[in-house]
Amino acid sequence: MVILGKSPEELQYHLDLLYTYCSNWGLEVNAEKTKIMVFRKRGALRRGESWTYNNQEIEVVNEFNYLGTIFKYTGNFSSNTEYIVGKALKALNVLLVNCKKLPLKPKILCQLFDAFVGSILLYASEIWGFSKSKEIERVHLKFCKRVLNVRLNTCTAGVYGELGRYPLYISRYVRIVKYWCKVLNSDNIIIKKLYEQGLRDCENGYINWVGSVKKLLNEYGFSFVFTDNSNVDLSNFQNIFKQRVTDCFIQEWYGKVDNSVVLEEYKYFKNGFEYEGYLDMLSSDLRFYVSRFRLSAHSLRIQSGRFARNAIPRNERYCLCCQTTNIEDNFHFILTCPCYRELRETYINNYYYYRPSMFKLTELFKSSNMPILSNLSKYIKLALKKRSNILNNVM
Repeated sequence: MVILGKSPEELQYHLDLLYTYCSNWGLEVNAEKTKIMVFRKRGALRRGESWTYNNQEIEVVNEFNYLGTIFKYTGNFSSNTEYIVGKALKALNVLLVNCKKLPLKPKILCQLFDAFVGSILLYASEIWGFSKSKEIERVHLKFCKRVLNVRLNTCTAGVYGELGRYPLYISRYVRIVKYWCKVLNSDNIIIKKLYEQGLRDCENGYINWVGSVKKLLNEYGFSFVFTDNSNVDLSNFQNIFKQRVTDCFIQEWYGKVDNSVVLEEYKYFKNGFEYEGYLDMLSSDLRFYVSRFRLSAHSLRIQSGRFARNAIPRNERYCLCCQTTNIEDNFHFILTCPCYRELRETYINNYYYYRPSMFKLTELFKSSNMPILSNLSKYIKLALKKRSNILNNVM
């Protein structure tokens, strides 16, 4: 049971009414488990802000877990975010440990994440999920990068693109709008009165849930829906809203890929924002080689020379394995470096390395032919091993 009061006197009066009711009906309240929280911006309690039930003082707390959601005295949900992130990380670790026992495809792993971890991260987000929350998305990205078997510092835009995954804030926003539509269509008198009160407070400048919904709709160009929803089909509006939020993200994603220095080649490999088929075609011990080279999450000098303490200019990141003074990038490593000629002749069709071009490299990475991709993975695997041996002998 939750009892609300706008003043200390009103709350004490309600507690006294509860005691009278319970005494008349032979009910008991455990005062030790009963807590009181005073919502305020900051600071300590004022003098006289103490309450009793049956002459027993009730503890005042700064936060309280109500039905799995942490409410804090300041009115924000930062503690709730920490709480669900902690639970989600535990669930994620259990999921990853168990999934190692089975040869599951990445698409199935993504579905398992949504069911077992995503459900935790989205719990009750209809109420608190108005921010994009880097803490929550960090859990999601940790899973995505684990599935692709790439480094944690791999470009986020590329990771989303390979798996065709959307940030979790999109799901939260859609759930909020869906719940808002449900509140508007509700026949429950209490819910209607609460919404009307929230709307009045919002118009008077108070920050509340109704005002946050209004701000969210305004952000995506639906201010007219909030202002006059009588002429809007609310049962279908949530789908329209979802499409708008998704389109905005994809447009932003294209911009990030185009402007990313790391994903210079990726923009040519990627046809659109969709799940890449090679992830399901290749075995788990091979597919991550393709993923790493598509996302430039490898150790070639074109990348390693970027992050060193004494960064090397791009035009000086030469291949250390051969004497050609060519930049060691995907094109050089896969199609032209003389150190891997025998491996190239064994695993890659001569069409690609005879008169090599960037067009042919792009065609190779975009291939949907399983034998071609499988051989490419084997080539990268063995060539990296040979590269490591050469560099160790040189150094």
